[in-house]
Amino acid sequence: MRDKNRGLLVFSIVFAVLGAWMMRRYIAGQAAGMDQAAFALVAELRSDAATGFFSLLTTLGNATFLAPLGIVVIAALFIKGHKLEAVVILLALGVSEVANELLKLMFARPRPAGINLVELPGSFSFPSGHAMIAPCFYLMLALVIARWYQERSWAAYVQPVALIVCLLLAASRVYLGVHFLSDVLTGFCLSMCWYFLVRWGYERRLGRRETIVDPIPQTRQIS
Repeated sequence: MRDKNRGLLVFSIVFAVLGAWMMRRYIAGQAAGMDQAAFALVAELRSDAATGFFSLLTTLGNATFLAPLGIVVIAALFIKGHKLEAVVILLALGVSEVANELLKLMFARPRPAGINLVELPGSFSFPSGHAMIAPCFYLMLALVIARWYQERSWAAYVQPVALIVCLLLAASRVYLGVHFLSDVLTGFCLSMCWYFLVRWGYERRLGRRETIVDPIPQTRQIS
C-alpha cells in the first residue's frame, strides 16, 4: 500500500511538471507551432459524423451539465453516508474548477477565431476547462465505483472506459475549434496532477480506515 501511494504522488509530480512545462512554452510563445499543426490535422479529419459525435460528447464537460451532475453525486454520497467519497469528489471537482478559472484570468488567452464548429464560450481559452475539470471528476468517480463493485466482472473496465471518454472529451475541444491544442494538453496535465493527488489522499485514508477503524470491507458498504 505504501509503495502504491508513493507511486500516486510520483504521477502527480510528473503531471505537475508537464503542466508547468506547457505553461512555460505558451508564455515563451513556443506553442504556436503545435497549435497550428493540430488545427491543420483536424481540418483534414473533419466529417459530418465526427462533428456530430464530438458535438454531443463535449457536452459532458459543459458547466451546465457537469455542475448539476456533481451536485447530485456529492449530495447522494452524503445522504448514503459515504462522506469520504463525497469529500474527494467535491475536492476533485471544486478545486479543479476554481484553479481553472484563476488560470484563465491569469493568462487571458483569446479563443481561436474563425474555425469553431460550435458557439465559442465567453471565457478565456488557456487552459481548457473541459480538459482540466472533467477528467479529474470522472476518473475519481470511476475509481470510487470500481472500488465499490470490484467483485463484479465489469468493474475492471470502469476506469479504462472513463479514461478513454475523458481523452476524447479533451480532443473534442480542438476538433470543434474552441481550444488550441496547448490549452487542452495543459489542462489535461493539471487535471491528472490533481487527480493523482486526491487519489493519494483517498487511498491513504482508506488504508487507515480498513486497518484501524473500519472492520467492514469497502466493497460491502453499498446499500
